Amino acid sequence: MGTDVRHAVVIGAGLAGLAAARVLADSFEAVTVIERDTLPSASGPRAGVPQGHHVHGLLALGAKVFEGYFPGLRAELEQAGAPVWDWGEGLCAVLPNGIPQPTPMGMPIQTFSRPLLEHVLRRRVTALESVTLRDGLAVTGLRTAGPGKVTGVRVKDGDGEDEIVADLVVDASGRSSHLPQWLATLGLPSPRTTTVDAQVGYASRTYAYPEGQTSPSWMGLLQPLRAPDFHKGSYAIQIENNTLHVTLHGAGGTQLPRGDDDFLTYAKSLPGPIGDTIASLTPTSAVRRYARTVNRKIAYHRLPRWPEGLIVLGDAVCTFNPAYGQGMTVAALEARLLEQTLRGRSARTPLDGQVFQQRLARVTASSWLMATIPDRAWEKSRPAWAKAGNWFMNRLVDTVPHDPKVYTTFSGLFHMTSGPLTLADPRLLSRVLVGPRTGGSTPMPAT
Repeated sequence: MGTDVRHAVVIGAGLAGLAAARVLADSFEAVTVIERDTLPSASGPRAGVPQGHHVHGLLALGAKVFEGYFPGLRAELEQAGAPVWDWGEGLCAVLPNGIPQPTPMGMPIQTFSRPLLEHVLRRRVTALESVTLRDGLAVTGLRTAGPGKVTGVRVKDGDGEDEIVADLVVDASGRSSHLPQWLATLGLPSPRTTTVDAQVGYASRTYAYPEGQTSPSWMGLLQPLRAPDFHKGSYAIQIENNTLHVTLHGAGGTQLPRGDDDFLTYAKSLPGPIGDTIASLTPTSAVRRYARTVNRKIAYHRLPRWPEGLIVLGDAVCTFNPAYGQGMTVAALEARLLEQTLRGRSARTPLDGQVFQQRLARVTASSWLMATIPDRAWEKSRPAWAKAGNWFMNRLVDTVPHDPKVYTTFSGLFHMTSGPLTLADPRLLSRVLVGPRTGGSTPMPAT
């Protein structure tokens, strides 16, 4: 190993930070992960991840990438109670035009709580000999050698301030990242920030099954929002500890439930089985609400200069409305990009941060479109391309309940195992443009 790659610092011990640390451990002699939260010793929510109380989904591609970096991860999660099931057989998709019939797809999905996945990954990463995790420590700024080179971070804990020297700093601190301000102190212009906000809010809680009661016939329930007519929806998944995790959501200022009675009333106002399902279950948590669902991307890749020794990834660069379940998978793909970038360097050459940010923008581009095209539909004014894209996506989704081939193709797109070019297949285009045929689905019950 060259003498230029000794120590990497990762800011943030969320999923993006843990995945980055795992990759860095193969190229650096030492990796320090810094987390401002005091981390729980077992699986449990933490203050820095308020969205951890809500339903999370790891897409099929993300699960495959994580399994590659953490061999046996799926088995370890399964041993902790996280069920594995086929997406086409186990999902109840309550769509505006009907509910698709169960369709075997050979696409294994595993469902669990966000805290369980983070706990297992954190345990795996900290078991690596070269990795040290320091929690309860806040990063207050970058350590620099002039405006063009980052040489570490400044930190603050209860005992005062300190500096940590590093050859590479990775900002994976999420939505609360202070990087734009830190770059401003280096004389760099403010990067352009783009936001798309459907004003979606969530309310979630967990349920247990009473003694002797069987779980639903489905393993997961997906009931998406759609502008302008479908303001309310839900997600539910069976997770560890024989628990049903339920998230109700609403767009455009829809009033979300706050307590027990409100939650059940809201669920029963939805078409599909969610209301009847939870009516006979026992709540095991309070109702938790969350509303930070704006899509946001920061154009770091367009800055004219970029300091040596720094990269940024995860939600600190591009964050999506969680409704589309892309965040954890994109974090895995960004870790894979980091691995490829490190491996592709010439010997004894530092990682080129500007090139990395440009490549990362390409990694997030299709996920950004998948999330923002339907979310832009809630906005009063939107460009013609967004209207056309939304019309096509709605037509595609309306065909899903009546066409198993379209359902399978759409599921591959949703889980990112197929790329956007799949949509250009003439056979798919003809099926979608002809429009949904009747039959082959469960009709939507009246509300």
